[in-house]
Amino acid sequence: MIRTAAFTAFLAFAMPVAAAAPDTPVPAKPKLFRDWIVACDNGGGCEAASLSPQDGMLQDAGLLIRRTADGMVAVELADMTGKARVATIRVDGRPVATVPLAREARGRISGAAADRLVAALVRGRRAAILTPDAKPVSLNGVAATLRYMDDRQRRAGTTAAFVARGAARYRGKPPELPLVRVVTPPPGDAPAIPSAAINDMRRRLDCLNSLGSPVSAESYRLDGRATLVLLSCGAGAYNYLVKPLIWRDGRLAPARFDYAFPFADEPQPGGAVTLVNTQWSPAGRLSSWGKGRGLGDCGDRQSFGWDGTRFRLIEAASMTECRGAIDTLHVWRARPVSAR
Repeated sequence: MIRTAAFTAFLAFAMPVAAAAPDTPVPAKPKLFRDWIVACDNGGGCEAASLSPQDGMLQDAGLLIRRTADGMVAVELADMTGKARVATIRVDGRPVATVPLAREARGRISGAAADRLVAALVRGRRAAILTPDAKPVSLNGVAATLRYMDDRQRRAGTTAAFVARGAARYRGKPPELPLVRVVTPPPGDAPAIPSAAINDMRRRLDCLNSLGSPVSAESYRLDGRATLVLLSCGAGAYNYLVKPLIWRDGRLAPARFDYAFPFADEPQPGGAVTLVNTQWSPAGRLSSWGKGRGLGDCGDRQSFGWDGTRFRLIEAASMTECRGAIDTLHVWRARPVSAR
């Protein structure tokens, strides 16, 4: 089980020091079972990903199993070379499923074909993805992973379970996602932020040294009064850091968040949140993608919306193992609705 030094330095996944307030998100923590890892979010959905058997190594091809809260199953696969156009999954020497690979050499299997594939993986001892050359996928831990998924989704002992099957009928009801009211940004350019205010915040937040990153303070309108300012605050080899600030009523201050994954040895100077490889969309979504290493096979993703006073976590996904997973795993979701 490997985590790069940089990854260990900044990831402290969803472990609040004190009890969370009623409306504070509590993202799940992924759970490792040998060469597979699984996470189940607050909405009852679960995802499991295959990993390289060797610490720190990538997979030549990998799998990700999703089961939604209402029981829809899908299996995604990726050829990490990015070249294949079709792939066949073979379990114990027998072809089980064939799928075309589209953009970035990724494919998706759903419905009855996905159910058959998952059942074969649970029973199997060896698996490979043929593109057409055989790329092995470890099955060590897949049964335990899916048994955990059965338990978390309360399907154990029912006919709807992957592994812990029983005779009972599944009668579960998916949890309701929390509603988050978000503001749609108005059109038009953001107002000019006084350079004196920007420079003052750089000093207060210890962001004077760019550490090789571009020195910037991008601004975007949030609503009729507030403007988001993304203040550059250093960089590593693959992570570019910003401090999100709010300009309102002639004052610049750190933006408030209901939750954000910790970065480095937080709390940071001035109490400001640190976001990584940040993007802002015209639809009003602020995203952060903190990579655990340059290969991008581990780290955390977050997406936020502005509710008029603070940023609210809408979606979060994590991958705590740097072992070639084909995607991060969802650990929190909310349902955004317009505040207007």
